[in-house]
Amino acid sequence: MKQEVLSNFDLPWIPLTGLILFVICFAAYCYWTFRGDNKAAYDEASLIPLEGPSRTYAAKGEHINERSK
Repeated sequence: MKQEVLSNFDLPWIPLTGLILFVICFAAYCYWTFRGDNKAAYDEASLIPLEGPSRTYAAKGEHINERSK
């Protein structure tokens, strides 16, 4: 059945266009991720698990004890 469908598929530009869009988006995301301007943001984000919940609640103006009520 799959061979019958693929043998009648006469629009080869559709998967080629999808592949080209994927490669362009992947390259853009890789460039965005690994450029040097984002180093400070990644360094700050890497410390979030080590700081615990107090920073999260303090940013929202809440305290840990008030949240458990």
